Amino acid sequence: MKRIGVREVLQNAFSVFVQNFGIALFIAVIAGGGGAVLSTVATKLFSDNVDFKGQQLLVVSTLFGQLVLTLWSGVVGSWAAPAQIYLWVQREKGKSASLYDAVNYGLNRLHRVWKAHFSAYAIIAAGNIVIVPGVLFGLQFAFVDAIATLDAEEKSPLARSRRLTSGRRGTIFRTMCVFLVWWIPNQLLLFYLAQSSNLVYAAMGGVVDHMVLILVDLCMVQFYLDLFRDRSAPPVGGTSLAGGSHPHAPPAP
Repeated sequence: MKRIGVREVLQNAFSVFVQNFGIALFIAVIAGGGGAVLSTVATKLFSDNVDFKGQQLLVVSTLFGQLVLTLWSGVVGSWAAPAQIYLWVQREKGKSASLYDAVNYGLNRLHRVWKAHFSAYAIIAAGNIVIVPGVLFGLQFAFVDAIATLDAEEKSPLARSRRLTSGRRGTIFRTMCVFLVWWIPNQLLLFYLAQSSNLVYAAMGGVVDHMVLILVDLCMVQFYLDLFRDRSAPPVGGTSLAGGSHPHAPPAP
């Protein structure tokens, strides 16, 4: 069975993103912009109240800001992740998305998503300090948001993501590489923002960063669901997100 490829996944993700740009922007402002502003303010307050100097101050205060951002992204991101996956759910069902339903879709699933999302985000964020482990963790946990959102019965989304990504990590990595155009400059800008504490730049960067994350989630949910599709069968008309008869396919939301 032929699996979905990088080009098709990216085309689909950008198509859904553009069609639902207003909803995506709202999610990005709350989750991305809010987190960036909070992190920048925390970094400034921390640097103003410690005895470190020079480069040491920059590194320590930046790490503190990252900790605050991780906490924000772990909590608020646990709402944002299912809210943005909802955009793909509606695409699968052949229905239009609405901001009201996106917000509530995320809120209604927050209780089952937060633990897995928070854990995966924190592990990846810690790994990003030395880059390589962060990339490896990112590949392993690429399906965590989709699993936690779409499969209410799964008890260990992190472990399942490791299993399901094992044969597709090369494809996932090639997909992720498209977004390095933003991620690398953004990581370098973190040091500048820590020094300047410019809230406007921080908010704008946070919004764009989260919009990129929305595109990533729209890509990863496709790879995840594709594992359960029988691509030789006729279309199912959007009646099920699984699209096949795999015994471990995620139930329709």
